[in-house]
Amino acid sequence: MLKIIKSIMLVACCLLIVSGCSSREGKVVGGKVKSSSNRILGDYREFTGSASRDMEVKKGENWVFSFDETTRKGTVVAYVVDSNDKTILEFDNGKDEKILKVSKDDKYKVKVKTEEHGGKFLIEWKKSS
Repeated sequence: MLKIIKSIMLVACCLLIVSGCSSREGKVVGGKVKSSSNRILGDYREFTGSASRDMEVKKGENWVFSFDETTRKGTVVAYVVDSNDKTILEFDNGKDEKILKVSKDDKYKVKVKTEEHGGKFLIEWKKSS
């Protein structure tokens, strides 16, 4: 019995590690919002809420962030904050790409916030050489 409990706990811990640190709050109607290690995306009739994903960055790295969205109604904003919750980058509509040079080792959070938004969005990021 103890072996079974240990096995279940090990599997649960592995799932937490593999899934990374992401969160979603709010209500999605007629679609979905999801994230992976380098993107957050949504496609729905309506979403009021937020989604986020953590990322580790190192001093001197360059990161490219791309944002694209289509809005039928409401608002959508995407942004990147540092560990002090200071906004580093912000995207508020349309299609855009920005490059971020990291000034110190840190843990950033990529966030998307919506208010009665109908449409879709995609924010992606990758390390640039």
